[in-house]
Amino acid sequence: MSVRSVSVRLLAVAGLAAAVSACQSTSSGDQPSPTERRVTERVLFGGTKLPEQKEEVRDLGCPTASILDGTAAYRTGDTTRARGVAYQAAINDLARECRQEGNAMRIKVGIQGRVLLGEVGNPGNYTIPVRIAVRANGQTISTRLVPVSVSIPAGDSQAPFVTVDDSISVPITAADPAEQYSVLIGLDPQGARQTGPRRQRRN
Repeated sequence: MSVRSVSVRLLAVAGLAAAVSACQSTSSGDQPSPTERRVTERVLFGGTKLPEQKEEVRDLGCPTASILDGTAAYRTGDTTRARGVAYQAAINDLARECRQEGNAMRIKVGIQGRVLLGEVGNPGNYTIPVRIAVRANGQTISTRLVPVSVSIPAGDSQAPFVTVDDSISVPITAADPAEQYSVLIGLDPQGARQTGPRRQRRN
């Protein structure tokens, strides 16, 4: 082996030792410099940045919607006798869906029902008062009346009604909205207003 080859190898070994010594000069208690951190990222991740940790996404439930006891239906007219009823309104079905909007939960409620004329009722236009309330931990936090228009054509004795309300918005707290809130729906006889009936014109 030549003297030149030995010298080259000794220089290579010395350089490697110096690099190892430089890496070991930072003890476990010292923070790496920005330059050292960039070198580490290039070596371990091929020049890409360290992966960022994402915030945990909460799995939020949708509050229930139900009919308040005793408010599913009501009658108008002389309800003491069968032939004295003008009309009867009733809720037949409910549906709801939720979506998160920042720190709030928006609740959309769909309500389906039917109006049936009684013995003294006449075809025309009617307003059915739907009451929507929101409760939080058993306490009512909001309530409002939603008038729903129903038209019963001449010659018919009943008509369906459908309304969708998407104005309910509740704040999201540490608790699951499905456990904290509930939506109650019913017909409010005190808010009932009959807008007709209006006679339909004949052509």
